[in-house]
Amino acid sequence: MKKDIGKSIVASLLIGLIVWAASAFFSFSYVNWSFLIGIGLSVILYLFNSSGGVLSNATNFEASQAGWKIQSERDMKVNVGAVFYGVVLYTMISLILTIIAFY
Repeated sequence: MKKDIGKSIVASLLIGLIVWAASAFFSFSYVNWSFLIGIGLSVILYLFNSSGGVLSNATNFEASQAGWKIQSERDMKVNVGAVFYGVVLYTMISLILTIIAFY
């Protein structure tokens, strides 16, 4: 449990540094875009770590057409880890900082 918390904090710090470096390189406002980037990363990680969702069903359908056998999963299961929690932590912190910056 403590390892997951530590990995989540490290992941959120790394994401913050990467977004900050990208904002300096591409010259966009870090405060304006950090929350939206966090939301986007959260959604992408959630969708790609799930099984039984739209992306998984489309991939399974294409793969099963080659073998003439259609596989079906009805339950959506999400296997999130420390990186996903780090992205969520980064998103919450960036939301708070965005609210502070604009008020």
